[in-house]
Amino acid sequence: MASFILRRLIALIPVMCIVLVIVFSLVRFIPGDPAVTLLGPGATQEQIDALRAQLDLDQAFPVQFFNYVTGLLQGDFGVSLKTGQPVAHEILTRLPATIELSVLAVIVAIMIGIPIGVLSATRPNSTFDHITRVVSLVGVSMPAFLLALILQLVFATYLGWLPVSGRMSSFIIAEPVTGFAILDGIITGNWAAAWSALQHLILPTAVLAAFLGATLGRFVRNTMLEVMGEDFIRTAKAKGLRRKDVILGHGLRNSLLPAITVVGLKFAEMLGGAILTETIFAWPGIGRYMFEAIKNRDYPVIQGTTLVFALLFVFTSIVVDVLYGVLDPRVRKKMK
Repeated sequence: MASFILRRLIALIPVMCIVLVIVFSLVRFIPGDPAVTLLGPGATQEQIDALRAQLDLDQAFPVQFFNYVTGLLQGDFGVSLKTGQPVAHEILTRLPATIELSVLAVIVAIMIGIPIGVLSATRPNSTFDHITRVVSLVGVSMPAFLLALILQLVFATYLGWLPVSGRMSSFIIAEPVTGFAILDGIITGNWAAAWSALQHLILPTAVLAAFLGATLGRFVRNTMLEVMGEDFIRTAKAKGLRRKDVILGHGLRNSLLPAITVVGLKFAEMLGGAILTETIFAWPGIGRYMFEAIKNRDYPVIQGTTLVFALLFVFTSIVVDVLYGVLDPRVRKKMK
């Protein structure tokens, strides 16, 4: 297992090099000049040229790329053109918010999606199965931004039960420790901050968990139906095992392997692709950070966040492969 992980980590190097070249090249094709965006339409050409020289935007492409790679090797992701702050520091500041939201969404989706999928598979073509299939289809089909707006309108505007946006109420002073708002509130004993952070998490979590939970429920149901028709299931039933043991010990266990891939890939997408959700709910994560950078033509931020997204995606795929080996002895044998 250790040698397999080491091989995957070594293979990560050329992948990240290719991603780096592609990202650095593509951001240069974004329409607009960062210097003009920063200075505004009233800036003179002399001011624009001076700012371009200050930001090294007047250098040739190979020179810019060499300088950027040299900085990366030293842990320097560059400086934001908009804020003037180090990109690495700003990413690390916002990353806990994205991780907190994504992890909670995955937990909620698993707690809802897998039980629904199992119950639907054990009661095929029943009323419960038909209802859950329709609900799952709606969850998969509904755009995230539409669901977000509906939830904001109902639970925040009309009912007033939950906050409409942000990560914590503005009148609450919280002391940052780990960067995870709920955990920081618990560690410092600031229960008002922890409760406020939890309330602000509910709506964006529901949006992210809706699609994953619906996808996971449909996937588990279909996989369970296939597995329950296999010979080893009939053999387990013939041995007199209880129905619960057959379903959970044999059917669900074999259905979870492909489901892990779905959860892993969707989790990686949440870490790097929750841009719409974070923007709608004004969530201070790296997805919204990247969205603002694209609007401002902030090259270093776009490059840095994209590289972080790629790293998270690749590391998530490695974790999924390791979990495959843990759950399936056949896969574990091939990893040696």
